[in-house]
Parts: sequence; structure tokens; C-alpha cells
Amino acid sequence: MPMPDPLRTITAERVAALAAGATLLGSGGGGPVALGELLLRRALPRRGVIVRRARDLPLQAMVVHVGVFGAPDVLAERLINPADMAAAARAVVEQVGGELAAVGALEIGGLNALAAVLAAHELDLPIIDGDLMGRAFPSVYKTTMSVAGHPAAPVALVGPGGDTVVVPTCSDRLVGGLLDSAAAALGGLAALAIYPTSAATLASVGVPGTLSSCVSLGEAFLSAPAGDIPVLADRLGGSFIFQGRVDELRPREADAPGSVTLTGAGGSVARIDLLEEFLAVTVNGITLARTPDVIVVLSSTSGAVVGTAQVRLGQALGIVALPALHTWPPGSDAVVGPAAFGLDLDVVTR
Repeated sequence: MPMPDPLRTITAERVAALAAGATLLGSGGGGPVALGELLLRRALPRRGVIVRRARDLPLQAMVVHVGVFGAPDVLAERLINPADMAAAARAVVEQVGGELAAVGALEIGGLNALAAVLAAHELDLPIIDGDLMGRAFPSVYKTTMSVAGHPAAPVALVGPGGDTVVVPTCSDRLVGGLLDSAAAALGGLAALAIYPTSAATLASVGVPGTLSSCVSLGEAFLSAPAGDIPVLADRLGGSFIFQGRVDELRPREADAPGSVTLTGAGGSVARIDLLEEFLAVTVNGITLARTPDVIVVLSSTSGAVVGTAQVRLGQALGIVALPALHTWPPGSDAVVGPAAFGLDLDVVTR
């Protein structure tokens, strides 16, 4: 779809579209968007959140990326405390020094797209029109910042009751494991602040315009006819890949991807590889979409987005591929491509 006009503010009227777009860009994962939608609906009637592009801020203005980190089952059961996200951001600022100018979203797919807006509202600061992934990924280092050589640390986690863990310095290779351990000690869920950077650096290596794109995708999704997946794919600027019924589920084993097999018209067969997110779609032996493309799976009857944990035998599903919201630089495939998730796939053919 064409590049949308830049957002100026996020208001209560935009929440439904923001949530729908974040669900699409979650690629089947990204956490419980409905939780963030609920909290934003409560907060935004009091005051909207100003949206700013990184390139429009002073060059040295500080941006910290804020979200939620934890186990999916805990995320689905425990409310996010906006004050914890604000505290995490302040803890990172204390490490870096200076004054926080704006909040950034770590990922525009899934819950963290809305969590960042919620944090900006709590801090009474602008939210950046952009993110560091262009979708959802399961690891905090799968970002444009990391690919460009910028560190994730200092990093802060704040748990319920204000318990705080700060990592002043750490290699990106280790940061995910450290955060996993710290979040587990904090009860499985914590507010996260990460990737402090200048507006100039963010304008150079971040993914611009993704908050606007997320809302635009959500608006297109909400206005499309339910269940007509080829029409929806066209409205979203994506590609209709396949429609069929689930006849086999192969669960993941630790970090080894699982898969969903569907049978369609004329005996055609599609396989969706997955971990936390949908990673690739292969139809009749030909790979038609692969990470970092966004893969959206929908109910053929209701048109609702179906996550990786919601797929069941016998379901009638449709598959749509959305192009990545930006072009990853050369060498990024080792971080965000199929091989990074244990898949050996051919180049996409469409």
C-alpha cells in the first residue's frame, strides 16, 4: 500500500486501527494486543500522544525504546503498569545522562507497539513515528540498531512493586539471555527500556514511519469485507498466498521451528513454518514468503487474524504476505532471515 500521511497524534479514536495494524504486523505473534488496546482506551481520552519523526527532533535529542518483556502466558494474564515503563525509561536515562526527549517502539508488531504509546503517555512525551524491527520478532537484538552496530545497553527492567534490574553494558549476543533470567526473577513479566540513542542515529538506522503505516494498515483491515481474503490482501498492499484447511500440526521443539500444513483446492499443499511468529510459507514445494516478510494467517470464515498459538486442526485459513516495511541492509539475513530461525529455504518466488 502507498506510504500513508504522517500521523500527528495518537488519540482514542485511533486505538482500534493501531491495535489492528499491530496485530497484522505481529506475524502471528507479538503478545496480547488486546491488553494494550484496553489500557490505551482508558488512558487516551484524558490526553492524546504527540507523534514526531526522528528527523524532526534536535540531532542530539535522546530517545529510549520502551516496551514489555516476558513470557507470553504471563503477558496474557497480568496488566501492564505504565508507571513501570516510565521508571524503566528513567533508569536508562540515569545511566546515559541527559534528558529524555521522546519514546520509541522497539517493535511495531504486537503488544509492544501499543505499550510504547502507553509509556509515552505516562511520561508526557512524544512517541517516535518508527520502530527498530518493522514488525515483531522474538528477540530484542533483531533490530536495525543491532545490525548497524549500535548496542542495546544500557537496559533496564522494572517488575511489579518497582524492583529494578539495570544492565549498564552488555554485548547484544548476551542481552537476551540476561533479560530472560531477570524477567523470570521478577515474576515472568517486566517493563523494558532499551536502545537509548540520539535522534540523529535513529533517523539514520531506525525504521521510519511505521507508526503511521501501522495505523493505516489497521484502518484498511477494519474497513475490508470480512472473510474475503484476496480482497483484503489487495487492500493491505500484500499478496494472497493460499487458502485451505489445516490437516497437520507439527509442534516446535525448543528452538526448532514447528509447522502447519494446509490442503487447498485441487490437492495443493501449503506449509507454514513457525516459532513465536509465522516465519515462512511454502506452497507445493515453492517458498512464497519468508521472514522478514510479514505473514498474516486469517480465518476464512470470520476474517479474524489467527496467531501461532490459535491454529487448530480442521480450521479453514487464508494466508497473506505483507512486504517488510523497510529494506534490511546487506548481511541482515543472518539476523532476521530464515537461517536465523533454523530454516533452510530457497529465495522467495512470487
